[in-house]
Parts: sequence; C-alpha cells; structure tokens
Amino acid sequence: MANDTTDVMVIGAGVVGLACAFRLAREGQRVLLIDRDEPGRGASFGNAGHIATEQVFPLASPEVLRGAVRYLLDSESPLRIQPAYLSRILPWLLRFAWAARRSAFERGVTALASLQKSAAADITSLLRDAGAARLLKMNGHLVLVEKPESVRAAQQEIARLRAFGIDAEWISPQRVTQIAPEITAHVEGALQFTGTGHVEDPYAVCTALRDAFIAAGGTFVQTKIEGVGNTSAGFRAVNASGGQYVARHLVLACGAWSKSLAEQLGYVVPLDTERGYHITLPGVVPRFSVPIASFERKVIMTPMSCGLRMTGTVEFGGLDLSPDPKRFALLKRHMRALAGDIPTETATNWMGFRPSLPDHLPVLGRVPDGRNLYFAFGHQHLGLTLAGVTARIIAAQVMRRDAGIDMAPFAANRF
Repeated sequence: MANDTTDVMVIGAGVVGLACAFRLAREGQRVLLIDRDEPGRGASFGNAGHIATEQVFPLASPEVLRGAVRYLLDSESPLRIQPAYLSRILPWLLRFAWAARRSAFERGVTALASLQKSAAADITSLLRDAGAARLLKMNGHLVLVEKPESVRAAQQEIARLRAFGIDAEWISPQRVTQIAPEITAHVEGALQFTGTGHVEDPYAVCTALRDAFIAAGGTFVQTKIEGVGNTSAGFRAVNASGGQYVARHLVLACGAWSKSLAEQLGYVVPLDTERGYHITLPGVVPRFSVPIASFERKVIMTPMSCGLRMTGTVEFGGLDLSPDPKRFALLKRHMRALAGDIPTETATNWMGFRPSLPDHLPVLGRVPDGRNLYFAFGHQHLGLTLAGVTARIIAAQVMRRDAGIDMAPFAANRF
C-alpha cells in the first residue's frame, strides 16, 4: 500500500470508524480502514446497545457539578475517579467545570440535540444499507424510579425532554410489572420512552458493517499506526514496522486513542477516557424486550442475543490502570436489587475505554484549517447512537456536500 495513494484512509474500526468507512465506500470512494485490533473489538464491543436518542443533556452540567464532591467521595458512586489517576485528570476536570456553566451547558444541549434530531433515522438507514436491519429494535425503553423523592425530578424530566421533541410518559408500577415481570424492586413508576431503541448485539453490528464495507470495495488492514503527517498528495500513516499508507483524505476515528494522532496533525484536544464496565449473563432471556434503566442507580439492562447485559457508571482512570473489580461487584448488586430472581453467578465481566471531552461533545467534521482531514471521535457513551449521523456528516463533507448541521460546536479548535 506504500506506493498507492487511496482516496480515503479511516483510522479506527470501532462502530464510528466502521460507519464512516462504509458510507464512504458506498459513495464510490476507495477506502482503507486501519485498526490495531479486529473491527469492533474496542469500546464498541461491550457497550449497552442502547440507541440513546433521548440523551441531549451533556454530563458537564450544573447539576453534576453541584454533586461532584458527593460523587467523588462515594466509592459506589455512578461517577468515579480512580485515586491513582486524580492528579493526571485535574486539568480535564477544570475544563469540565468550565463547560458545566449554565450558559455553556445550554449551548451544549443545543449542539447535542442537533445530532440527536436525526440519529434514529441515520442509524436505521445505516444498518438497513449494511443488511443488518434485523439487529435494530426501535421499541423504546424504561427508566425505573425507586424513591418517592425522585418522582418529581423524573416527571420534570419529561417536560424538559418534550421541548426537544423527545417522547416520554410516566407509567404506573403496575404497568412496569406488565412490561418487565422480572423487576422485583419496589418502584414508584417509570419513564417510558417510545423513540429510542437497542441493538441485539453491538459486536454483531460492527461485524455487519465490516462485511458490508468489504462488499462495497473497502480494504481493512490490521496494524497499529504510530505516526501520521501531511504529504504533497494528502496524508501518510506509518506503522510500528515502518509500513506506510497514503491517502488524499484522512478520517481520524480511533476513539480513546485519538489524542496523540490528533496532536501530530496539529490539534491539541483535551481528550480523556471514561472506563465503561459491563456484566453479561449468557443465555438469560428475560420477558422484557426493551432496555430497563434506573433513574437513581444510573445503570441499564439490555436484552441481547448474547444474554442480558448490564452497564453503568462513569469511571475516569485512563488507558493503563487495571479494571476495578469493585465496579463489577457493584453492577451485580444493582442487578440483584432490580431483578432479584435473575441469577448472576454466570456473569462475564468486561471493561472498555470511551473517549471523553470536557464538554461531552464529540470532535467532529473537517478541520478548520481547510485540509482534507476529518475528526470523528469523543462520542463518550453515545458512539453507537451517533454512528449513523456521524457517518452521514463525514461522507457529506468528503464529497463536498452540505452536512445540513451547524458544525461549529464540534470543531477541533474549540478548546
């Protein structure tokens, strides 16, 4: 490949990179997709599978900031920082606090809502075109409310969401039992969403996109890229053994590992890592057919073809520290508390790395300096949800079409 200049090189084969590569190959571009692992083996492998189109409020918010001390002092908090990582993340936390100002938060909501507006249609179209429509179930989800003191806040959330065209209604405990008989926890009621969904298996989504990409003429190379830079023809990427790959356009979509390559290309972005944990119960097929989340616990259970999966909590600990076994134990306790009759003894554990920026908006789109360089990373826990809209935007920009969205809030130089 060293002597062959391809049209587009996409670095990163998670769900976002795969979606971008597939869309560009469908446009007739010669696309080279590169990742150090097999496609879909990173954060995309173990996510909740939830198509979270209702999430228009960034984590960087006044409410989270007010509760920050309480969160950080509680070892079982849904928001946790590994003590060994605290000194390294302090600059990021200061930026997070700045992004949580009311005015900045409101701008972030508007920006995130602009992506979410078409996210459901875009992921539906993406998977249909990839021949994987069967994997997508757009039949909503529930958010359980267990504490009486949480009811008012949960019901107020409905009004906040409706302002963005997001459909939710309050349902009774009896209705919760009808939908999800396995729920044994006492609940005051639940939020029922109708415009959201889930996928049967996130990894199956990635393999379907990989196969569709190859069928569309794309090429995948498994290698670790160590360096990137400009050439007279466009861009060059170099692997550890000195192999070179050249393309006229470059899409950087390698998630939590994007920071160093972005810096080599001239953009210093304050990217850090949210470590996501899950447990999966193989062979467990619940009677509920939609994801079940908890308003207070900040976890979500998703019925999948590979079993029942629970994910949740946000932990900052970088790319090098070992997983915290306490987080897996916490997820099992939440599972037993919500659905006490479901056995957790056979649970498998997984931890992956989500790319996270202080304002909780992705870095997305063509870079401001005019090069044929496109960033598509920093989606935090919305990578699957926003994969379709991200791919549509990147393909439009490469093909010099209007993306139909204000890209300024996602610019690489906004920091």
